[in-house]
Amino acid sequence: MTRVLITGGNSGIGAALTRRLAREDCEVTFTFCRNEQKARQVAADSGARCVRYDQTLPDSVAALAAQLREGEFDALVNNASQPAERRLLSKIRAGEFVAYQAAAVRGVLELSQAFVEQVRRRGASGAIVNVLTSYTLGMPPAKLSAYVTSKHALLGLTRAMAVEFIRHGVRVNAVSPAMTRTEFIADLPDAFIEQVESSLPMGRLANAEEVAGVIQFLLAQESSYVNGANIPVSGGQAC
Repeated sequence: MTRVLITGGNSGIGAALTRRLAREDCEVTFTFCRNEQKARQVAADSGARCVRYDQTLPDSVAALAAQLREGEFDALVNNASQPAERRLLSKIRAGEFVAYQAAAVRGVLELSQAFVEQVRRRGASGAIVNVLTSYTLGMPPAKLSAYVTSKHALLGLTRAMAVEFIRHGVRVNAVSPAMTRTEFIADLPDAFIEQVESSLPMGRLANAEEVAGVIQFLLAQESSYVNGANIPVSGGQAC
């Protein structure tokens, strides 16, 4: 049985992946940050286990890393993300910008390090998938500088980990979805979403299941020679 930890698994892409892997008889643990009621519902529906995790709090990162380090996991999906607040770059304070980057990178780094440690301890192999954005593939829209910068940092980290962790039997890849119909975009104006859809070759947004399917592939044995890749799930945009 494959044992998987998914951060940010109570909504959107994470929830779709949790349910998909659970249907395949994987043993899934997923994290949530605020909405415990929703997390409990996803857990009840899927049979997965949920734990609270806040990537902006170093103590929370350390606690989850300890669980990883002491456990037995075959796969890690770094999906948790901070809200993508739309603000002009000229209006963002440097301290806020740097804090956003630190929170985004710290969790992925520490959890991935802990994952590799337990894989080495068990003499096993494993896979890590980092969830990025299609904005890493081309020019981003305005007013998302902190979010876009953090995802580019994680793309660099993905490639660095792929080079170094493969010697320990751990493959590391990323997916870069275009805008996906999830709760993550609930606050965006309808006119903005329609404009995005009209610019896409497929004429529509992705759905969470479509992204989850690509992540599942990267975790599976069928992708055993895929390492360091950043796979667009973007309907042909910026491919």
